[in-house]
Amino acid sequence: MYKTSFYKNKLVHEEQGKKKSQSTFYINTSKKRKKSVDINILLNRVKVEEKNKIKKQIIFYCSTLFLLFLFGTLIAVFR
Repeated sequence: MYKTSFYKNKLVHEEQGKKKSQSTFYINTSKKRKKSVDINILLNRVKVEEKNKIKKQIIFYCSTLFLLFLFGTLIAVFR
C-alpha cells in the first residue's frame, strides 16, 4: 500500500510494508498562475449533477417496483 505526502515542494510516495522504499518528486512552484473560476459554470455543473442523481434514483425505484410487480404476478399465476 502506498502513502503519498506533500512536504516542502516535494511529493513523496512511500511504500508501506516489509520494505520501505521512497521516491521523491520535486514540484516546480515558480510558475504560479492565477486561474479564474467562473461561478456560473460551477453552479450549472452542480445543478446537472443533482438532476442526474435524481434521475438515477427514479430509475432505481421504478425498476424495483417493476421487479416487485413482476414477482407478485408470477406468484399469483403459479398459485
